[in-house]
Amino acid sequence: MKQQTGLNNEQRVQKILVSGSAVLPQKNSKGLRIARKQKRKPLVPMVKGYPDLSDIPSDNYGNLSEAGFITSNEVDGGIISGKLVRAKYDNTELKKSIDTTIFELIPQTPVELPDTVLRSVYNVVTQSVNDLTVEVQILTTEVSTLNSEIQELEIVSESLKIVADNEKLRANIAAEQARVANEQVGQTTIDLSNAIQNSINESIQRVSLSARNEALLQENTSLREQLFGLAAATAAGGTVGSSNKVAVIVKDSEVDGTYDIKATTNVNGVGKANALGVSFDVQNISTTQDITSVEIKFVSGTDWFKRKTPATPIPKESTVNFKLDYTQTLKSATPTSTKWWKKGARDYTGTYEVNVTFDDGSTDTIQFNTKVRKNKN
Repeated sequence: MKQQTGLNNEQRVQKILVSGSAVLPQKNSKGLRIARKQKRKPLVPMVKGYPDLSDIPSDNYGNLSEAGFITSNEVDGGIISGKLVRAKYDNTELKKSIDTTIFELIPQTPVELPDTVLRSVYNVVTQSVNDLTVEVQILTTEVSTLNSEIQELEIVSESLKIVADNEKLRANIAAEQARVANEQVGQTTIDLSNAIQNSINESIQRVSLSARNEALLQENTSLREQLFGLAAATAAGGTVGSSNKVAVIVKDSEVDGTYDIKATTNVNGVGKANALGVSFDVQNISTTQDITSVEIKFVSGTDWFKRKTPATPIPKESTVNFKLDYTQTLKSATPTSTKWWKKGARDYTGTYEVNVTFDDGSTDTIQFNTKVRKNKN
């Protein structure tokens, strides 16, 4: 069977992959690895009674008996190893170690030195720098102080901003409250205006009612006065017109339940012979109107009397007496009977109206039924 040596030995390759060159035989003093099979030991030559050991390999420990014997697994078949190391060089330092400047053939020139000043000037400037440094330190301290003050002011500013925001919020709230209050004031103003208008209307109505009340009171007073006048006129036997503003009282009339006015002719009349003693009292009961005219008008029957007193206006709440007299018609009338006992007297009847006109154009009429007895002569 062919032996697997060198890199064909898989077992050895695995060891090399794991441990590297450590699995190879150790190098000798010459730096070589010797790999060979075990051989028979050669006879040791005898030199002057001593064996020659120069050709016998030895190990690192000088053991001659073990140096020339290796097993078949130790035969590497010519495997060599090398360092897998990359040298690192500093190019800058390498350039420094090489003298590349040629100066033997170039004339030497003085080396250019840096600019310098006198020490006295340097000392003054140095002192100025020190002073400025101190001043810088002082200013730095002041700057630090000012920065602290700035920070404090920033804190105060932030607090003031917060206060300003609060004030803005309050202002907004106040504005909103003012808007609501304005709306309420507007509504209140409208309500107040309505109330004032209602009050004015009520005042107008109250004044109107007061005036109306006054008018009613005056009218009531007038009506009371008229009532009293009517009552007085009625009590006196007068006749009241339909307007209740005028009454006519018949004076000195004979009493007769059928006729309003009754008279009998008499040669011994009032004042003179054949005088009619009956008269009219025309009473103006109105408290506000005057009577401008009084007319006694014959309506039907026999026109036997007339007004003797001329027409006279009658002021309110006053009375005017109108005298009456026989008419010529009555005076000329004769008895129609042919019998002697009836030719001495005769009765005549007639209907009359008393028409009155007030200053406002209104009128009133009172009608009377009359009777007169005409005696002989």
